[in-house]
Amino acid sequence: MSLRQDRASDGGTGLLRRGPFRTLLAGQAVSSLGDWVGTLAFVAAAYDLTGSPAAVGGVLVIRLLPPLLAAPLGGVLADRFDRRRLMVVTNLVMAALISLAPFAGLALLYAIAFASEVLAMLFLPARDSAVPDLVPPASLPSANGLVMATSYGAIPIAAALFSGLRMLTPLPEHPLAIPFLFDAATFVVAAVVIARIPIPRGRARPDLPVMEGLGEALSFARRSPEVRGLAVGMGVSMLGGGVMFAVGIAYVRETLGGGDVEFGYLVALWGVGMAAGLGALRVLVRRGEVAAFRAAVAACGGVLILMGLAPFTWLAFAAAVVFGLAFAVAVMLAMTLVQRLDEDLRGRLVGAAHMLFRVALAVGALGIGGLASGIEAVELGGLRLDGNQVGLALGGVLILLGATAAGPVTSRADPPAPGPA
Repeated sequence: MSLRQDRASDGGTGLLRRGPFRTLLAGQAVSSLGDWVGTLAFVAAAYDLTGSPAAVGGVLVIRLLPPLLAAPLGGVLADRFDRRRLMVVTNLVMAALISLAPFAGLALLYAIAFASEVLAMLFLPARDSAVPDLVPPASLPSANGLVMATSYGAIPIAAALFSGLRMLTPLPEHPLAIPFLFDAATFVVAAVVIARIPIPRGRARPDLPVMEGLGEALSFARRSPEVRGLAVGMGVSMLGGGVMFAVGIAYVRETLGGGDVEFGYLVALWGVGMAAGLGALRVLVRRGEVAAFRAAVAACGGVLILMGLAPFTWLAFAAAVVFGLAFAVAVMLAMTLVQRLDEDLRGRLVGAAHMLFRVALAVGALGIGGLASGIEAVELGGLRLDGNQVGLALGGVLILLGATAAGPVTSRADPPAPGPA
């Protein structure tokens, strides 16, 4: 199937008037709120049990591992079974698991964290594969933007909610019971809400073997220059996000001479930029989704290079807004382009995209972050760059190289721009 759009499109308000999509969005918003509360509870529980930051890091690392296998498997299941039923079942199993977390020791806590992330990787391909069935084709970028907004917009609310729930301790020996049980309850609510969505079964293949399904997707990827180009573009944009996560706080403290307040401003401005990206997406795609995707990926790289070479606080704050905008646009359009590649393989391709997102984020955070921490200073054309600056600049260069490699391939499939609403 070519990357083709029809001419009719809805903006954000129009999409919210579409009952099935609005219901999916509501379920996503509820489960995202609980999931972020639960993430904070996992971190707090690991620290309470051990008093060790390394144990906290263990929780975060465990939550990065499942995408390597679970996301492709989730993609096969999304093509094999009823996607609504798959989302409902994963939410209910997640609720049961999370309800055990307050009473778990460290080993069981790790096991629950791992299993919950596996379930998330089974849920996400089903969710993202269902979105194109609920909205007009030309509205898909805006729909993905709204899904992303419900996923990440819940973070500040969840942080405040966790603090409030943490003070409720009806079981003193299990001080995190209320946050965990709240998280479990949100998954039950999400399951009930999603069960009401009339999602078409599409071309579900109940008899599709797992390995054969994965083989079909891999064969398609090998034959398709569109997939290869998108994979490069998606990977390098998420790598940039990992670099910002890993290097950002050291850059603010050591390079800019700031503190936690300035770092908080930087993160907040990144969030402002992402929100602006959600708003700007509809305008940007008028020149073509692929062109906007390429420009957004390149902008991520350019911003990191600028921050590395010109370490000024005011410039870093401005750059954070631009990076957030470009990052949001790149991620939303990457998912949109993947969803349009092939309807028969949609679930598997979306699952592979989620795997690539998580792996590239981890590589950026661990690889470039580790490199930056191991470099004291480098002389470059009369400029003296510390390790943080080198990490940012190197990440930016890799992103620009990736954008260049992806551009000529994906541009062959650039769809016509949507018409006016």
